[in-house]
Amino acid sequence: MSDGWVAVATIGTEEEAALIAGYLQSEGLAAVIESRRFNQEPVNFGNLARVEVKVPVAEAERAATLLQQANESLPEDS
Repeated sequence: MSDGWVAVATIGTEEEAALIAGYLQSEGLAAVIESRRFNQEPVNFGNLARVEVKVPVAEAERAATLLQQANESLPEDS
């Protein structure tokens, strides 16, 4: 990935990353998913389990704000 992109979310599944990237894209931001998951074996630790959502550096602050607002609007777990 180019140095012009920065991770704004690091999660464990590609499905969740797709939801986050889709949300950011719906808000007009460029967002891509970088996955290091190795799907041949059940790996859930270290760099082999990391999935990142990245945005251009210039959009990182706005993306972080949007993600924080979205997270705050979610209902609390019981």
